[in-house]
This record gives sequence, C-alpha cells and structure tokens, in this order.
Amino acid sequence: PAAAVRREITLVLDRSGSMRGSPMEQARAAAWRVLETLRDGDFFNVFDYGTSVSRFAERPVACDARSLDQARRYLVSIQPSGGTNIHDALVEALRQPPAPDCLPMVIFLTDGLPTVGTISESDIRTAVERGNPHGRRVFTLGVGVDVNVPLLDRVAESTRAASAYILPGEDIERTVALLGRRLAGPVLTGPELSVLEE
Repeated sequence: PAAAVRREITLVLDRSGSMRGSPMEQARAAAWRVLETLRDGDFFNVFDYGTSVSRFAERPVACDARSLDQARRYLVSIQPSGGTNIHDALVEALRQPPAPDCLPMVIFLTDGLPTVGTISESDIRTAVERGNPHGRRVFTLGVGVDVNVPLLDRVAESTRAASAYILPGEDIERTVALLGRRLAGPVLTGPELSVLEE
C-alpha cells in the first residue's frame, strides 16, 4: 500500500470568556486527542484566541515525545478571557510558515460569533480565500447554538475541507477525536487524471 502523506495539523482553539469552565476543559482534551493521532514525521502547532491571538510555536514543530509534552503543558496553561477574534485567528494560522513536504490542515474551533476585530462575515471569508498562501485546508468545528454556521461552512468549503457542529450536551472530545482519525490517513492530496492518446 501507498505510504500515508505526512501531515501538518494546526489546532486553533477559542479561549474567549464564554469557554470558561467545562467547555475549555473539553476543548483541551479534544485537542490532545488530535495530537495523539500524530505520527513520526508529522508536524503540528496550536493557536488559541480570544480578543488577541497566541500560539505554541512560531511555525509548525516536528512531532516527538518532547514537543508533545510541551504542547500538553501549553494546553493546560490556556485561560479563557476576552471576545472572539475569529478573523485574526484564521489569518495568523493560515500565514504561518509551512512544514516541508506535508499536507497542511487546520482544525478551527469556536463557540460563538465574531465579536472583536474584523466581524464582517464577508471580510472574514475573503481573508481566508485570499490569505491562504500555503493551501491549508480548514476543518471548522462549531460548538453550541451561537455559531455563525454559514461562515464556518463557507470557510471549510473554500479550503476543500469540512465543517461539523456540536450541540449543548454532546461530547466535543469524541467528535474531535473522530475528526482526528479522519485526518489520520490521507494518501492522495491532489490527484490529476491524464488521458494518453495513442
């Protein structure tokens, strides 16, 4: 069988004030489940956003025991506060320098509508469509009942990815873990069909 393509997975986690308590704990656990699916040779990064955007590393890092331990400690350190700056979080995640020879993907999680920074849905869509120089696929995950479904659907669709939604009471960790498994084995990233004429 063909070898699976090396992956670069960037987790982008909402840490706005509404994530305080159980939602943040679930998001941390879900992020760790995704990181556990990584293999040697894969790369990853973690961004978190409220009013401002923070990150684990300046660029994706190689997956090994040391980097995963550091990422776990970073996830534990995230504290919810502020508004929901969806625009800047997406822009920063998409423009980070890419890992070499990897399929670059983003898992973008939010529990709300954009409330700070650029909040126009059309401006956010445009930023993703025009500001994705490395062709990252953005899998969106909306949590709760206050998310902007058309926006998240469009972001995922425009980057050749998919969106998913979790209602109150559903298991966010299980859903993101299933997504992590879905991302575990891409073999073909950009197949092309050619017809040879005799």
